[in-house]
Amino acid sequence: MSGLHDIPDPDPLLPGIPVPWWAWGLVVILVIAVVATLLFIYSRSRSIDAQDSYFKDSRDALEKLRPSLPDLSLAQVATESSLVLRHYLVNTLREPALYETHEEFLLRSDALSKLPGGARQHLAPLLCELAAAKYGPSVADLRAANGIIDKSLEVLQGLESTRDRLVA
Repeated sequence: MSGLHDIPDPDPLLPGIPVPWWAWGLVVILVIAVVATLLFIYSRSRSIDAQDSYFKDSRDALEKLRPSLPDLSLAQVATESSLVLRHYLVNTLREPALYETHEEFLLRSDALSKLPGGARQHLAPLLCELAAAKYGPSVADLRAANGIIDKSLEVLQGLESTRDRLVA
């Protein structure tokens, strides 16, 4: 039984170059970095599209009110206009305007801090006017309702024009 040999080492027979552990770690880090970069670029482009759609959706919502103005009271028109503007502020500036009364919103020291002074000076009086119409006598007034829609569209356009743009 002295003629038995031990099993030979198979490493010299295997093809390929041995890769150190740190090289595999580097490959994993590079793959993760590429995936993260692609996700960032994709989410940024979606964010740009969403920002643009907030303005269009808000403008369309205000324009859709026009045909029904003869049937709506001034309070209803003011409420709808206020909600549209507040949704726009929540979506574009991350302002909690939707969840506050207009007094709370205007008295908050950091309210609209992301807007230039001119935009703030146009928005604050409109919100006060909308609040007065919402809580005032509820009558149908086509001329005043059209005025509210026109002012809301004007302020919305002003807010959109001052908003910081994300560039892909």
